[in-house]
Amino acid sequence: MKIKALAVAAFASLALIALSAPPADASGKDKGGHSIGDKGKGGGKVVPPGQVKRYTRGSKLPGDLNFKDIDDLSKWKLKPLKQGEKYIRVDNEVLRVAEDTQTVIEAVGIVDDLLR
Repeated sequence: MKIKALAVAAFASLALIALSAPPADASGKDKGGHSIGDKGKGGGKVVPPGQVKRYTRGSKLPGDLNFKDIDDLSKWKLKPLKQGEKYIRVDNEVLRVAEDTQTVIEAVGIVDDLLR
């Protein structure tokens, strides 16, 4: 009986320690710096860097983001914009964003594909 009570106490202590420990990395990246997919579902899948979608519809752009406005739509084969929108280039991606809120409306495509 003593052994059973001791085992239950040990198990409860381990469960408390496991539940109270902070997550290894709250940034959404594993130790190698790769983004983790399905975080909310507990999948813990690692998504290769080339397949990570950084800018999704409705996401707000960070204030310190370096980007270039795209003015020559014909060079990029882009559709005309509605009032209050603009195209920007961030690294190797072209995004359509709302000018006033800097919110992504659409991830248009990859620079290399649009210039062909």
